[in-house]
Amino acid sequence: MKLVEDTVESYRKADSTIKRLLKEMDELMDNINIFNLNSDDVQKYFTLYKAKLGLEEAYSSIVDLNKVLQLEGYLRKNERGRYELNGFELTSGGLIDIWRDDTEMKDGGYYVPSRIEHHATDYYCVDMPEAKLEGLKARYRVSPLSN
Repeated sequence: MKLVEDTVESYRKADSTIKRLLKEMDELMDNINIFNLNSDDVQKYFTLYKAKLGLEEAYSSIVDLNKVLQLEGYLRKNERGRYELNGFELTSGGLIDIWRDDTEMKDGGYYVPSRIEHHATDYYCVDMPEAKLEGLKARYRVSPLSN
């Protein structure tokens, strides 16, 4: 859909500006002693810090928008007790998109960006903890620079 693609492109264009702002804030944090600031500047510093946290979240989302599909298939547990996707083994913290069935959606469902974690005796999907991973449709995407 053109509107979605146009909006994605706008976010991609914001990428360099957000990176610059994050770098500036990192430099500020590295080079300032807040105990030497007056009360107004301390308030501004903490406001900038809160903005930085939001920008980090936004930047992470933009990075996610730029990822390209590397693997798609169905999760299977291997002989080591770990889940894999087309032979690619996933471990705790592994980022993956999990398919969620939804008959109201045009394609019958959609992918939920998530990660795999281990608890007790098995792995689970953080954003769909109730889902049984064995046989679940999934995909693995990577940032273009990591190809």
